[in-house]
Amino acid sequence: MPRFFAGDELGNIKIAIAKLTAGLSDGTASTFFLRDSDALEVTHQWKETRLRNEHRYVGLETFEKGTFTCTSNGALRFTRLNVPDPAEPLLGALPTRLHAWEMSPNQSTFAYGGDEVDVSVWDTERAFLPRPQTTDAENKKRKRDALFPEELWRAKNVSNDNLGLRQPVCVTSLTYLAPSSASHHLVAGTELGNVRRYDTRAARRPVADWNVGKTNGIKALKKGMSEHEVFVSDQGCNLFALDLRNGQVIYGYKGLSGAVTSIAPSHSVLATCALDRYVRIHSTFSPPQHAGQQQERKGEVLEKVFMKSIPSVIVWDQAADATSECAAEDDDVWETMETTEVYS
Repeated sequence: MPRFFAGDELGNIKIAIAKLTAGLSDGTASTFFLRDSDALEVTHQWKETRLRNEHRYVGLETFEKGTFTCTSNGALRFTRLNVPDPAEPLLGALPTRLHAWEMSPNQSTFAYGGDEVDVSVWDTERAFLPRPQTTDAENKKRKRDALFPEELWRAKNVSNDNLGLRQPVCVTSLTYLAPSSASHHLVAGTELGNVRRYDTRAARRPVADWNVGKTNGIKALKKGMSEHEVFVSDQGCNLFALDLRNGQVIYGYKGLSGAVTSIAPSHSVLATCALDRYVRIHSTFSPPQHAGQQQERKGEVLEKVFMKSIPSVIVWDQAADATSECAAEDDDVWETMETTEVYS
C-alpha cells in the first residue's frame, strides 16, 4: 500500500525522494530527511522574511537540488539543499493575492493564480533573474495586459455573462495535466465552481469550461493517474472524479462531513484530508474507455483516521506500490501518518 504524509493547519508539506519540506504560518520552513526508521531529521531551516501576518504559503515543491516556495503575497524563493555550505537563496517577486501556485513536472515553468489574478505561466529560470530597471514613464505606457519579462503566457478572462457583466477572476487551485516536456495543459478551479482547462498553445481563454462545484467554489483539484481524469472537491462535502473529455462526473464519494482541502492520487488508491480532521483512503477506478459511457462502479471510503489537528495537505511519497504486503505493514502506514502530522 502507498505511504502518505499529512500536515496540519500550521503549514504545508511536500515530499520528493526522502525529503520532506514544511512551511509554517510564521514564515519558517524546514527540510527533513526521512530515515528508514520513519524518524525525521532536520537538515535545513530558513525563514521567509517577506511573509506578513495576513499571508501564507500557497506552494512548496521539493526536488533533489532544492526547494521552491511561494507565498500569497508573491514572495518566490529557491533554497539550495545539496551544497556543502549554506548558499544564498534565489529570490523572485510575483503578483500578490495568490491562492494557488504549481511547479511543472519538468521544473521549467510554474503557474499561479489568485484573487483577480488569472492563470499565468512563468519561466522558472528567468523568474529569478534581476528585472531591468524601468522609469515611471515606461511603467505608465505599459499596457495592462502586457506580459512581464519572465512571463510566458497569461489567461484571458472568460466572456461576460448573460447580463453583459464582467465575470470576477478568482483562481483557487491549479494542476498540470501531463508530464510532457512542454507542459502546455493546465486545469484551474475557481471560486464560482468552474473547472477550466487551458492549452497555452491554442488560446488564452479556456478550451473547456465546466461549472461542476455543487457547494460554492472549487476547494482542491488534482490530476489522477489515469488519462482524462482529475479529482475535484468543492467548498462543501463533495469529492468526485471528473472526465476531462466532456466535463461529466465519472463517480463521486459519499460519507464525507467536511470540505476536502488536499488530494493525493496514487496508482492504487486516493488519499484526502478534510476540515472534519479526517484523513481518508478511497478506492479509484479508471474512466470509461469512451466519453459518455456510464461508470458502473462507485468510489468508496476504504479507511479513515482522525487527526489531532485540522490537516491542510496530504502527499504521496511517490514510492511504487508493493506487490504484496501484510496487514501489519498496513498498520505501520497509519502509524507513520499520525507521527508525521505531529512533527509538522
